[in-house]
Amino acid sequence: MNITYRKLTEQELDLFIKMRIEQLREEGAKEEIDLTPALKDYYHRHMADDTFVSWIALDNGTIIGTSGMSIIEKVN
Repeated sequence: MNITYRKLTEQELDLFIKMRIEQLREEGAKEEIDLTPALKDYYHRHMADDTFVSWIALDNGTIIGTSGMSIIEKVN
C-alpha cells in the first residue's frame, strides 16, 4: 500500500458524490430519489466558498477513504 492524502478537488467530485450516495443508500436513503443534482449543487457552492472541505486518502491513485467538514454559523 502507498497511501497519500490530499484535499478534494473538482476533479474527484463526481466520484466523491457517487461514494457519498452509496453511503446514504446504506443508511436508508430511497433508491427512487436522484440525489446527484442536489449534492453536485451543494458541493460546488460550498467548496467554492470554503464552507465545505474534504480530504481524501488514495492508494496508488484510487480513493480509499474520505473525510468532510461543513462549516456553518448558527445565530442564537
